[in-house]
Amino acid sequence: MHGVSLGQTTNNIAEYSAVMELLSESISFGIRRLIVRLDSELVVLQLNRVYAIRNPVLLRLFLRVRLLEREFDYIEYQHIPRFLNTLADAIASRMLERHLR
Repeated sequence: MHGVSLGQTTNNIAEYSAVMELLSESISFGIRRLIVRLDSELVVLQLNRVYAIRNPVLLRLFLRVRLLEREFDYIEYQHIPRFLNTLADAIASRMLERHLR
């Protein structure tokens, strides 16, 4: 388990960054099929092409994700409500504590 500090940023930028990291690592392990669960409903809807992206920063990140997706035979994005995402919250808290030390 590892983490990186993104500095001050929005949740949606952090979600896109996490997706890019996950896709990159999955590619390096030869994974070709992937289901990605995110707690940002907006990012999930954008990645599933339900919502348009008007923010230029998010659009740039979205396009980088699209390039990574070319390496997969199947990829699916699912929304998981924040209150059900306690494991991810615990990991994020641990990484933040480590970074602050």
